[in-house]
Amino acid sequence: MKLSVLLVAASCLLSAVSAQWFETTVPADSWPYALCYNPQNDFVYCANWGADNVTVINGMTNEVAATVAVGVEPHAIIWSPLNNKVFCFNEGSQTFSVIDGATNVVVTTESLGTRPWDAVRCPVNDKLYVLGANPNAVVVVDCASYAIEVAILFDFNPYGVCYDSTDNRVYVATRADSTVHVIDCASNVVVATIKVGPAPNKLCWNSRENKVYTATAEGTDSTVAVIDCASNVVIATLKPAQYPHRVSYEPTRSRVYVSCYTHAVLAVIDGASNQVVASTPVSGWPEGSLAVPELGYVFVALGSDSVLVLDAESSQVRASVGVGRGPSSLVYNTRDNRVYTTDFYGATVSVLRASGAVEEAPRPETHAPARGPSIVRGVLFLPASGEGRMANGELLDISGRSLMTLKPGPNDVRHLSPGIYFVRQTSAPSAQRSVVLAVAKVVLTR
Repeated sequence: MKLSVLLVAASCLLSAVSAQWFETTVPADSWPYALCYNPQNDFVYCANWGADNVTVINGMTNEVAATVAVGVEPHAIIWSPLNNKVFCFNEGSQTFSVIDGATNVVVTTESLGTRPWDAVRCPVNDKLYVLGANPNAVVVVDCASYAIEVAILFDFNPYGVCYDSTDNRVYVATRADSTVHVIDCASNVVVATIKVGPAPNKLCWNSRENKVYTATAEGTDSTVAVIDCASNVVIATLKPAQYPHRVSYEPTRSRVYVSCYTHAVLAVIDGASNQVVASTPVSGWPEGSLAVPELGYVFVALGSDSVLVLDAESSQVRASVGVGRGPSSLVYNTRDNRVYTTDFYGATVSVLRASGAVEEAPRPETHAPARGPSIVRGVLFLPASGEGRMANGELLDISGRSLMTLKPGPNDVRHLSPGIYFVRQTSAPSAQRSVVLAVAKVVLTR
């Protein structure tokens, strides 16, 4: 009897924790596969592979704003901020459809000449690098003109891709020859080929240490190769667990998260030391993972129809949140602080509160001095740092890009879009270097 009571109590507690994170389910269409977010208009785009269309979700209301017909079997989708266009790559018809981010109308559909699989954007020249098969190629698409600049041919099918903004290069994995190819985005020429473990899968880039990680797996030979981007040499080969297949990067703590399919483990690699620092067993095979560094959480889609929420600092599980059937891809809505996952077998998109709780109503203003940076009515107040010392301030977006210099006292930020930002305070530069005194999150509301 006591055991039954304890089990019921534990079940209720887990349900309550899950309810704190889960918000709603939005109807999509057959086999939703890929997601992207448009912060300019606050729309989430879901490519429905089995329905040849894209579901557009209003990020504020969680309602379907539009269903946009595209090509056959849309497999990858990406937003370009410079001209506010969404590019949807259609595997079955070997085309890409361009959706206007303001009107959610297809403005053109162009032929690719290959079956698109994945894509990454180079922000320096606003180009898209699209992985394709039959023929095996990386097709370079200009986001402004929609023109194909070049098709870089490979002997084998390109599978994984990531972008290195430090060196302005794209890294492409080809599974059949166990190779990672390095493309210079200025010349669109392959400048290096790097042998890694068998059958490399997905890639991610470590922005702090300038490294690329690729999960490789074939049979029992399962590794993660660490590539130094300066020399394009493998500097470490790790064995986190069997069959690693997806990787993602969390920049604040410089951690790499590895989804290990066969052993149902999420492994954590320290980006500085190249050591596995945590290994978390999960329920059901792990799929995609998404780090939200500004909140300190990592979200992992699991084959058990749930999303695992990890504390990024401790790698401890904060919650297991039930979602739709077959969660896979994840994206973060920066304006409304939500995480979305495609439910591949459920034809839905599940919506999670990224902070794990319903937002509190604004509290009445008080006259107590602020302990950290705060925003009231479009004015960011930056206090002096510690015992009245003055400090330099810098406002960063969620990607770590510097937006403006801040001075102690009031700073006008009304020109910025609503969303989450970071304030980095540093000491006055000495003869050697400045010292980071604090980093704080601030939220700019409508």
